[in-house]
Amino acid sequence: MDERAARIALVEMARRLDADGLNHNATGNLSVRIEGGVLVTPTGIPAAALDPDDGVVLLQDGTPREGGGRLPTSEWRLHVAQYRRPGVGAVVHTHSLEATAAAAVGQPVPAVHYLVAAFGGVVLPVAPYATYGSIELADAVAATLSDRYRACLMASHGAVAVGPTLAAAAARARDVEWLCGVWRRARALGEPVILDDAELERVREQLASYGQPR
Repeated sequence: MDERAARIALVEMARRLDADGLNHNATGNLSVRIEGGVLVTPTGIPAAALDPDDGVVLLQDGTPREGGGRLPTSEWRLHVAQYRRPGVGAVVHTHSLEATAAAAVGQPVPAVHYLVAAFGGVVLPVAPYATYGSIELADAVAATLSDRYRACLMASHGAVAVGPTLAAAAARARDVEWLCGVWRRARALGEPVILDDAELERVREQLASYGQPR
């Protein structure tokens, strides 16, 4: 993506996620791959106050590009680590209410709905807790997602989703929030039925051709 277009898209998406309740104040952070590096949101600036020029360009090793006026998100290590995976063009980290509540439980979200298959496995996994912004957290998330999963919870923290584009990563973050809400409500009503692995594999095959032809 062209850098200027990426800067505008990052601000617009940050505001949209904030308005929809997936983040609040200065929580959460986003990034998108650009030529020569990664564009990330800055630390400590609420979405409503963001300007396209506030985005920070990090080189492949995480070093900020010379000439930038802002400090990158404190979770920059988490973002940079994900761009080592093939096909990752954007990362969205949220502190959305349902996902964060589920993350506080510290357990994977089981297949209470077939949407679980869209995340790459048979559960929505949870990365073990580590202090925010630390290399330990970045490593824990990278190990949990590995090359298989496209989203996970972060214990006692929030959620992270990846995708080929910023729109795709954000849509996946919304799916995480929805699934966590379904899980909470289902448990309030009784013992949820969990779909088996064979059914999730069938769903995964169908999802591969879901939507309009490109």
